[in-house]
Amino acid sequence: MLWTDVTYREEINRFVLLARSGRFTVTELCEQFGTSRKTGYKHLERSAALGLAGLPPRRHRPHHSPARTEEAVEALMLAERRLHHTRARRDCRRCSQP
Repeated sequence: MLWTDVTYREEINRFVLLARSGRFTVTELCEQFGTSRKTGYKHLERSAALGLAGLPPRRHRPHHSPARTEEAVEALMLAERRLHHTRARRDCRRCSQP
């Protein structure tokens, strides 16, 4: 028996193609592929909206972070950390105070 390497994207494509064929229910396919129905329907919705190209996994990283530390403060903190390896936390707290 030959073992083949199948990528995550290929498995999703196969899932979507089998679901579109109408031979299986989404529940049966999810059980066969070892995934939840919620995930199965998510892949079907994405394939309907974006085609098979829209199926790769998406990143969970936010596009922007409004509470992010300003670059100037971050640069000060990193400079203090480089100067004082052992006392970096205490000194960085002092840098952020006005």
